[in-house]
Amino acid sequence: MIKKILVATDASAASNRAVSMAAHMAACHEADLLILHVIRDMQLPALMKKAPELEEFANTRENILRQVAETILQEAEVRAKKEGAKKIQTAIGSGDPASSVIGFAKRRNIDTIVVGTRGLGKFKEILMGSVSRKIANNAGANCFIIR
Repeated sequence: MIKKILVATDASAASNRAVSMAAHMAACHEADLLILHVIRDMQLPALMKKAPELEEFANTRENILRQVAETILQEAEVRAKKEGAKKIQTAIGSGDPASSVIGFAKRRNIDTIVVGTRGLGKFKEILMGSVSRKIANNAGANCFIIR
């Protein structure tokens, strides 16, 4: 039985398709839908973090990324409602996207994770890694990868 669905979105075409599919599943199963956007960390060298002018840059960057995340989540929520999802929550994570999705799913007792994939191909996937592949291989929940 599907009770809690987590869908990760970055507003790409693939993740938009994942949101639609997850919302449709949530509507069919009367499940909770949790929509997550992960802000990737940008590591600054230690010396740069100590510079006062860069501290302001880091704070401004964080505020802008949070505003973008909120917009992405609002648009995803509208998409999910159009697909018939009723019980929708949104959240913002940070850090490595795959680790954040897996951690969020574990903390929230998610039974189904839905993510989009860009389908980079085997060679690029090996070099760059694939968020969807990492999630599918390491999550404790069922995973649907949407193309």
